[in-house]
Amino acid sequence: MCTKYRKDCVKNVILLILGVFLVSTSVAIITQLIVGYFGDWFTIFHARAFPESVILIIIGIVLIVCSRISRRLINDAVFFSGYFEGDLNGYVDFAELAEVTGRTTPQIKSRIALLHLLYMKNFRVIKTVNYRYPEIIELYSKTVTCSCRSCGGWMEKRVYFEGRCPYCGSSDLTAQVVSGQRLYFINNNTNRKPNNPAYYEGSPLQAKRIGYAVGFGIELFFFLIFLIVFLTMVNNYNNEPYFRDMFSSSMTSFSLFQSGLLNAIIFFAFALAAIVLTVPITFSRMSNIEHSQSLARDFAQWQKPFISLQEFDRMQREKYSYSTISPEKRYKNIVEAIKEGYLRGCTPEMHGGVLRIALAKQIVKDRCPGCGAPIVGAVTENYSCRYCGRVITGVIRKQ
Repeated sequence: MCTKYRKDCVKNVILLILGVFLVSTSVAIITQLIVGYFGDWFTIFHARAFPESVILIIIGIVLIVCSRISRRLINDAVFFSGYFEGDLNGYVDFAELAEVTGRTTPQIKSRIALLHLLYMKNFRVIKTVNYRYPEIIELYSKTVTCSCRSCGGWMEKRVYFEGRCPYCGSSDLTAQVVSGQRLYFINNNTNRKPNNPAYYEGSPLQAKRIGYAVGFGIELFFFLIFLIVFLTMVNNYNNEPYFRDMFSSSMTSFSLFQSGLLNAIIFFAFALAAIVLTVPITFSRMSNIEHSQSLARDFAQWQKPFISLQEFDRMQREKYSYSTISPEKRYKNIVEAIKEGYLRGCTPEMHGGVLRIALAKQIVKDRCPGCGAPIVGAVTENYSCRYCGRVITGVIRKQ
């Protein structure tokens, strides 16, 4: 997911780290003021550090929220752009996107409008005379041909979505699409799909899984260490002989030492709370990656380029007879895995009123629409043909 938006992903990480730093340090300063001047609220509220810390806490919270919102918007942009690129009709209605994403039509309209301003292009919203769909999305693209790469036979879009050539029975199909100043192909790479789960796994999914597992172990280790220290401090907070024996004659005033000890106790309390909050998140990420790898294995066993939700649910129930997960929940997990970048090469699509998952799918932008010369390297926003100089742009961009 972050390949196309590497700068935005780095920006979000920096905003998140900076926000957490501002909030944690400011809370620590306020805590020290309260502990040091406990009961003297006039001094606490009128201390110079107090309003500054409050302002920094607000700024930190805003930075954290902005980083999370930006991440969700990027995930949605990646998902919708993939859906638009896979559409061969040139028109997408909001009700269709609402059913695909599980959101309401007003939510989709507002989200598409925002993404259009920030991340996406090559489409517009137009009004229609259809009372059921008064507004639809018009894509700047149209299908040229749908054909079989085995026998070369042409076919209609409706037949293409059935996933099998009517002439030779092959599933090695391709669709040629023109969009603005570029031409691309939608290929079903069925020759790479069977028994190859890695084709559907986001890169580097296994490395992420190992990283989260190591992080989970480190979190548990520090949780135990901090918990032992915290309980020891609390249990011996009023035990002056215990600390005098520990620090010998270096302790001059036990009351001053208690004040510093209370700060340490509060610090460890915050640290334990932070670990308690992050452990479930880390465990959830590990679980999502494990589930995505399971989905990749299931997709690799399917022998057709399209699978409906009913077919997928039936396959899951035959494999996991004890499972009580509903088809809607299974589908939601697939969508979230695609948005998070855990799955690739598969896209939810609505064709003929039937919701399907397109498998072994690859968008190939390999021919210049001006001179027909091969395109060498990835097609980026600023890519231009080395032979005729025509600019070939992508579907998504950052304004």
